Amino acid sequence: MIPVTTRTHPAAGVRYPREIAAAITLPAACAALVAPGADPLPRAGAVAVLTACGALAPRFTLIAFLADPDHPDPRALTAFDPFHDPTPPALSGAGPAPDRPRLRIAGDRLAGAWQWWRTEDPSADTATGAAGALAMASWCAWALGSAARAQTRAQYALETRSDDPLAGLVLRSVRAGSAPSWERR
Repeated sequence: MIPVTTRTHPAAGVRYPREIAAAITLPAACAALVAPGADPLPRAGAVAVLTACGALAPRFTLIAFLADPDHPDPRALTAFDPFHDPTPPALSGAGPAPDRPRLRIAGDRLAGAWQWWRTEDPSADTATGAAGALAMASWCAWALGSAARAQTRAQYALETRSDDPLAGLVLRSVRAGSAPSWERR
C-alpha cells in the first residue's frame, strides 16, 4: 500500500506519491522529449512523460529544461523545489530564446503523449498526467508564438482536468494577448 503522504523529516514539506513518481521519471521524460529525430514518442516514452507531468513542480523543471539554449543533460536534472527554487523565467517567456525546433518537437511529443492516453489509457488515475502533458504542449506552442495552437491545447487540457494550473495560466496568457519576450543571442 502506498502511504498517503511521505515526510523525510517532521519539519519537511509533505511529498505525495504522485510528486515522487513525477520527480523520479523526470530525467527519462526529458530525454524522450528531446531525443534525436522528429518521431513520436514510443509507449515507454509516453508513460514517462505522463508520469512526469502528473505534478506541477516537475513541469517547472521541464519548462526550464526545454527553454535552456545550452541543452543540459536530462540525466542531471532534479525536480523543481517550490520552497527553495525561483520560478523559471521561461515560464513567463523571459530569458534567452529557446531552440525553436527543439521546443516544437517536444511540444508535438507532449501532445502525442496526451493522444496516446486518450486512445490507450483513459483512466481517471492518469488524467492528471495527461492534462499536464497537454498543458506543457500548450506552453511550448505559446513559447513559439503560436497563440491559436496554445489556446486549443490548453482548452483540451482543461477539458481533461479542469483544475490544471499550467493550462489555466497559458489560456489566460493567450486571452490577454501576452506573448513571450525572449532575449536574442
